[in-house]
Amino acid sequence: MNNWNELYSKTLEQISKEDIRNKKTIVGFNVNVDKIIEIRPESFNKILLEGINLELKDGKIELPTRVNSIEDFFSFLVFSIMEGKALEIVFSSEAIANWIENNFEIKNDQIGGQAGIIANLFKSIEVSDVLLSMPTFDPQLANLLDPSLLTIVEEDNSYSIQEISKLEFKDKEPLSHYIFEFKKGNYEFKSMKFNCSRDNRFIFTYDEINTLVKFNRGFHEFSPNFVSSYSLAILSGFCLANEKLGSFEEIFHPAIKMIKKWKQINPDLFIHVELSSSFNAKKRNHIKENIFPLVNSIGVNEQEILLFSSIDEDHKELKLDQKNTSISFFQLLHKLFSQYPHLRIHLHYLGYFLVISPVMEKKEAERARTALIMSSIFTASKAKEGTIESFEDIYELDLNLSSRGFEELKKLNTYLESKYDVIGSLHDTGIVETSSFSLIGIPTILVKNPQKLVGLGDTISSIAVLFDTND
Repeated sequence: MNNWNELYSKTLEQISKEDIRNKKTIVGFNVNVDKIIEIRPESFNKILLEGINLELKDGKIELPTRVNSIEDFFSFLVFSIMEGKALEIVFSSEAIANWIENNFEIKNDQIGGQAGIIANLFKSIEVSDVLLSMPTFDPQLANLLDPSLLTIVEEDNSYSIQEISKLEFKDKEPLSHYIFEFKKGNYEFKSMKFNCSRDNRFIFTYDEINTLVKFNRGFHEFSPNFVSSYSLAILSGFCLANEKLGSFEEIFHPAIKMIKKWKQINPDLFIHVELSSSFNAKKRNHIKENIFPLVNSIGVNEQEILLFSSIDEDHKELKLDQKNTSISFFQLLHKLFSQYPHLRIHLHYLGYFLVISPVMEKKEAERARTALIMSSIFTASKAKEGTIESFEDIYELDLNLSSRGFEELKKLNTYLESKYDVIGSLHDTGIVETSSFSLIGIPTILVKNPQKLVGLGDTISSIAVLFDTND
């Protein structure tokens, strides 16, 4: 572990905001309002469960195919808490949204959507040029987004790039994402008693515009005028697509067409896609077949790598049981990488991060490791304080590295040595090379009593690709 503390300290000494200030970045597509609701074992309002009958099968909650009722909502919420796992479910009922507003205490509203969170984060650490795709100009967003963010504006049949502080927000759209942040502990729901093993969150989405993967038309029409000057695009929101509003072919076609156009104009544009949970096998398959071949990199958590490496069923049993180890996660990563061997796949898990990629040269691998360390530092800072106000926040952090993460890297390294002809040591240097792939792994900083859970995964992947992308 001493070697890793030295690597972290050395990275902090050598990195500055000047390394990222002038990286021009495109961010899209999902921007919404997150409504934060806290759930604790001792304070959950059990009265809400009166009259609610959760379907059990072999002692486990049987998940519905769609959310059509309050019972359906509770099935997903309780399942997420029981498993201690992050889930995101889309629904379209205004009545259910109103019921949640009236029966839960909303702690605060904040910018939401992976694109909105990442765009604000980049501005807080002084990335000068962040071009955000706005799905709508709804007044709810006006005071939640950094005013110096750029977007594309249509005026008199022409387009221009402007700061959002100069725009009028007049649209009206349902943009609410209810974030149920639950704490670990012993829960009791009617006759069910169980232990939640870790803090996490359940996201319940009432959002008709982001579920159509909408973006500003100017991003497509105006591409020839701006895309050549950008080095990085971070895209997200694809997993929100709702087939009840249109076929996946119809929903995804505009974005796919635009990505192809971007790559044609600027082949060096590095495109990263941040995923989220999707229980719909058809949607996952459509994303894999149509989006993955066009991009350079994807980001996943443990839930998402399980889903996207096993797309055949709508509702797999999502209980990992004994599979939540670095070896099992690597096997899932390698399975997906084998299907798309051009991709760089980022996995973030409690205690460690992994990246599998095409074989890297030494300097490239070291840069990827540095980028992961920076993502660990920034994410820990956000978890500790609840927000990142400036680049300098990271220097106030204690480098308390996860011993469990370090042990998982050791176990994975032993496994790799038994299966492959490897160069390097995952637990000593964080870099392993084989004939067909490179693997980067780091133990991460542990934060006791985190103040923030929402957006941590987006912070991890986005910071990593930001520091790892060439200008």
